[in-house]
Amino acid sequence: MNLNEAQQRIRWAVFIILAGTAVLLTILDNTGNLDEVLTFLRDPLAVIVGWTSARTDSIADVLDGPRDLQTAREELAQLQARVDILERENEQLREVQGEYQLLLDLFNRARQQPAFSRLTASVIGRDTSPSLRSIIIDKGRDDGIVVGMPVESARGLVGQVFRTTNNSAQVVLITDNASSIPARLGSSRATGLLRGGGLGGATSIDWIDLKRQLDVGEVVLTSGLGGKFPQDIVIGRVIEVDRREAELFQRAIVQPAVAFDSLEIVFVITGFHPVDTEIFTAPPGG
Repeated sequence: MNLNEAQQRIRWAVFIILAGTAVLLTILDNTGNLDEVLTFLRDPLAVIVGWTSARTDSIADVLDGPRDLQTAREELAQLQARVDILERENEQLREVQGEYQLLLDLFNRARQQPAFSRLTASVIGRDTSPSLRSIIIDKGRDDGIVVGMPVESARGLVGQVFRTTNNSAQVVLITDNASSIPARLGSSRATGLLRGGGLGGATSIDWIDLKRQLDVGEVVLTSGLGGKFPQDIVIGRVIEVDRREAELFQRAIVQPAVAFDSLEIVFVITGFHPVDTEIFTAPPGG
């Protein structure tokens, strides 16, 4: 190889390198990476240090992960405790609202019959004996409660005072099988005797004249006959009529208006005094 050929090859090699460099710079410029290459060419050490620092920060974030997770768990536990407190406060507010509504219903009931004075009493016990359906209230003789006084709730008739102590009283419910209350139906105006069915039995009105046309849904009220209860205290509604043409009387099954198992507060009607009418049932001169 002579000198001219060697120079010719060098010129071609330089040309190819320059052309390749120009193409590479054009590609880097179009892709937006030219600045990074120029920065590396100007200060390669700074680029290497920056790359290493970024990787170090990533590793530090990974190492800090468990600490962040523990913090998140602690914050979650605090939030759950706060939720528990708020739920408890909501339950207390609902309880206060229920008590307020109950007292409002009782007030409205008393306002409907202002002629009678009433004494509010709380239910403090229930008789567990299967032979007697009754409740115990926290008012007694010291409060002016006497045997025979009617007892009602905001929804209707509860029963009658059966026994008293100085500071409590036993109330026999209208559902007790010994209970017997003269009743009247609101629409048909038929009258009869309301009897309790005891534990598991149906409350019913017996001795209703067969001539009366009874309807399911009729309101049942106290009739006032016999003098033991005031007139027009709500008892419940007729849910079934037992009518047999061969019989002289018909019978109505009654759903009491009062939910006896959930009674909390009752009214003792102290302004009404039962009237003893037994003397009029005895024959003259007896």
